[in-house]
Amino acid sequence: MTTYDDNFVARMKDFAVLGLLPIQIAERMGLVGESRRTFLMHISDPMHPLAKEYWKTHEMAVEDLDASLTTSAMSGDPKALKLAYEVKKQREIDALRQELFGI
Repeated sequence: MTTYDDNFVARMKDFAVLGLLPIQIAERMGLVGESRRTFLMHISDPMHPLAKEYWKTHEMAVEDLDASLTTSAMSGDPKALKLAYEVKKQREIDALRQELFGI
C-alpha cells in the first residue's frame, strides 16, 4: 500500500479546502504517470485514509463557508441573504435528485 508523507497530505488538504476536485489536485501537485493514477485511485476509494482526509477537510471547509455566510446574512447583508437562500435551495434540489435518481 502506498503511503503518503505528512507534507503531501497537508498539500492535498490545502487544495481540498479550496474546493478542488481530486483530478485538479493531482494536476496542481504535478502528479504524472503511475503516481497520478495511484493518487486518483486512492482518493476515489472511500475506505482509503487519503479519501477520508479529503472528504473530512472538504466538509469542514463547506461548514466554515456556511458559518461565514450565515453571519453575514444575520448582519443584514442583502447579497449574503440572497446567496444563503440560493445555497439552501440548491442543496434541497441536490438531496431530492440523490433520493430520486441516485445522482
